[in-house]
Amino acid sequence: MSAVIAAPPVLRLKKNQDRRVRAGHPWVFSNEIDATEGEPVNGSIVDVVDARGAYLGRGYVNRHSLISVRILTRGRDEIDAAFFHKRIERALAYRAETFPGARAYRLVASEGDFLPGLTVDRYDDVLVVQTTTLGMEQRLDWTKDALVEILEPRAIVLKNDVSLRKLEGLPLSTSVIHGELAPPVTIEVDGATYEVDPLAGQKTGFFFDQRMNRCLLEGRVTGARVLDLFSYSGAWGVEALRRGAASVRFVDSSAHAIELARRNTERNGVLDASEFVMEDMFAALPRMVEAKDRFGAVVLDPPALVKSRAKLGEGLKGYRELNRRAMTLLPEGGWLFTCSCSYHASRRPRRPTSSARSCGRCEPADASHVRARGRAGGGRCALRAHSARGGRGAAHGGRGPRPPPDRGRARARR
Repeated sequence: MSAVIAAPPVLRLKKNQDRRVRAGHPWVFSNEIDATEGEPVNGSIVDVVDARGAYLGRGYVNRHSLISVRILTRGRDEIDAAFFHKRIERALAYRAETFPGARAYRLVASEGDFLPGLTVDRYDDVLVVQTTTLGMEQRLDWTKDALVEILEPRAIVLKNDVSLRKLEGLPLSTSVIHGELAPPVTIEVDGATYEVDPLAGQKTGFFFDQRMNRCLLEGRVTGARVLDLFSYSGAWGVEALRRGAASVRFVDSSAHAIELARRNTERNGVLDASEFVMEDMFAALPRMVEAKDRFGAVVLDPPALVKSRAKLGEGLKGYRELNRRAMTLLPEGGWLFTCSCSYHASRRPRRPTSSARSCGRCEPADASHVRARGRAGGGRCALRAHSARGGRGAAHGGRGPRPPPDRGRARARR
């Protein structure tokens, strides 16, 4: 006779608070909950229903967090080791289809793979795991067991040093939880080779979320002098040189990052076309502007400047200043590849276009074509500076094709 599994506790939402969840959003906020049936322990599994009792999904709860429930499934799946094994297998199959033959990529992207609070990066036979929620922390053994069984890694690093964990009442730490590791490790990404330190590197070691965005360099940096700001491992600059840039200046405030970028350019045979500057960006940019430096393309990929909603105004001011100064380094026809990973910043194009408006020589053109890409809440976009005297030009209409949705433009005003 099979054992009877007890139904999870139930969280009932307030009237009309189910619309966002029904639309596919995986979070339930604390102020949306009307009543609780049962006594759920933080981190445990709960069912979510609407005000009439209609089933919405199943997830884990943490009443100490503003995000009280993160939904794992819209069905009534049992949340156990087999559930995690199936989800990770599905994530791996999707990467195999998206990046055939690759052995370095983001394997699990939290909500993107229906495992909220879990990130897994693959560096060949080394995996880096990050859990940012109590529910995922409590099920770490299931994650580790599934990864070991499916991928047989040489080592698994638990990189739980992100401040987001504090919001869930979790400590910060970094450790090797499976196998042994002597960093660095070497990976291949789209034909380029990079050195990665899973233990001491920024975030989980390498910015895989920029992988597709770096493809935007194709055809836009040929023969150009490129400026890579906040360069970290140098991936943007290395990719620019591999795609025909004449030279790249790498700028970062970290000595470790500059040395890492230097080693990566050497690994890829582009060291001779590289220049390295260790300097704070808010000092480096004004200095280059004053020196009337010019670059055919500028890459601007700063860390999150908006750490919380309370810091939104201050952070947007910082983004505006960085973008404004970066634009003044561009000649007519130059490209600005500007990025943000700030969750609390709007995905609308107000940062680059407002910067273009105030840079003294640029104004936004057709802002509807500036679209954010990449992490939720942040974004990526490319803007082009070109003359207003020549009509709409090749960037939109005129002699060239209409730009794709992820590209915007800024017209030079002289």
